[in-house]
Amino acid sequence: MFDLPSVAGTFQLCQWLLALLGLGLVAAWYFAPQLQPLRRSPPLLPAWDAPLADTLLVTWVAVCAFGVGSLLAGSLFRQFSLTTGNGWTSVLSAFGFQGALTIAVALFSLYRRLAGRPLPPAGRRPPAPLTDRLLLGAAVFCVALPFVAGTSYLSSTAMEALGIPIHLQDLAGFFNNGSSPALLLALTFVTVVLAPLGEEILFRAGLFRFARRLLPRWAALLLSSLAFASLHLNLVHFLPLTVLGLIFALAYEKSGSLLVPVVAHALFNLTSILNLLAGVGGSP
Repeated sequence: MFDLPSVAGTFQLCQWLLALLGLGLVAAWYFAPQLQPLRRSPPLLPAWDAPLADTLLVTWVAVCAFGVGSLLAGSLFRQFSLTTGNGWTSVLSAFGFQGALTIAVALFSLYRRLAGRPLPPAGRRPPAPLTDRLLLGAAVFCVALPFVAGTSYLSSTAMEALGIPIHLQDLAGFFNNGSSPALLLALTFVTVVLAPLGEEILFRAGLFRFARRLLPRWAALLLSSLAFASLHLNLVHFLPLTVLGLIFALAYEKSGSLLVPVVAHALFNLTSILNLLAGVGGSP
């Protein structure tokens, strides 16, 4: 049998080591002479140069996908008599939102490509080698850890000082209350696969690139990050998730690959689940 306190302690130690690695990567990025040409090179993210009509059409497809997905999820709620707070409602809601959005955008992009009117690519062409993008995504995850941990501490401390109650996300309750293995597997798939894909398509490939065309760079970064944090509807995690969104947007902009923030996002969500399973506690 595993000793849960020792597992939790070991897992926390691993996270601190990864966070230290992330700080080391940040220091190397700004101070290592070998990396200065790369740091000063222009971002590799292609501009969103589609006509206004195409932009509105993509927005319409995304809104319709969300609407249809929500209707289907609501229909299943009623058919299976699911109530709010049931873990399966969270799974179906995620499929109705992130799943429908991902499928609709992918199919629409494929249709436009086959019709000879492709949308602007979501990343640089040709893409960097897959191994490079995966490793860069893991590096971005390590970089995000210390900044998210620091802002999480500040946020929770401020709320406690102000007497504002702190509520963990529903996910924490499902993993801490002995839910069925099938539900936990479904929630893990939604959290580690579906949510990173859908949210990075919406907030980084969509909102950030659209806003980057119309607004100053800082405003586009901030707008997409605030929208990303607002989606999670959790006050104590609003600041750390805003910081996380900024890091993901900067990584996407610099690398020109949507896979980089998707991998970093997936690793971050996986770490949150492992925290809960190890008894460390909730995290953004």
